Amino acid sequence: MKNNPYPRQYAIVSTIFMIIFCTLLPFGIVPVFADMAKLGGVLGAVAIWLTIPFSALLGWAYMSLDLVGESSANPFEGNANDVPISQICRDIEIELRRGLGETNLPAPLAPVNDIAT
Repeated sequence: MKNNPYPRQYAIVSTIFMIIFCTLLPFGIVPVFADMAKLGGVLGAVAIWLTIPFSALLGWAYMSLDLVGESSANPFEGNANDVPISQICRDIEIELRRGLGETNLPAPLAPVNDIAT
């Protein structure tokens, strides 16, 4: 399980779709803000220009989600946010040996640089 990460195609496809989405996002938001500009009021004159920061904000949110997905594609690399598979396996080993009645148990794995491995 540790040596079999997700296929690279999943990350590439999601990244391509995210880029397409962020590229087309302003074109989808412009009509909404144009209608808001027609209503007048306080935001009437600047409503169409709000497309830029809103597109940037929504694009940033989706790009951040893509980066989170990219970093979690291989959860057993040993990084700070990964699954501590070695420590989990050692804990299971200790519990199984204790259940079998063994007294010479291995020590639990200690974190390395405050990161569970």
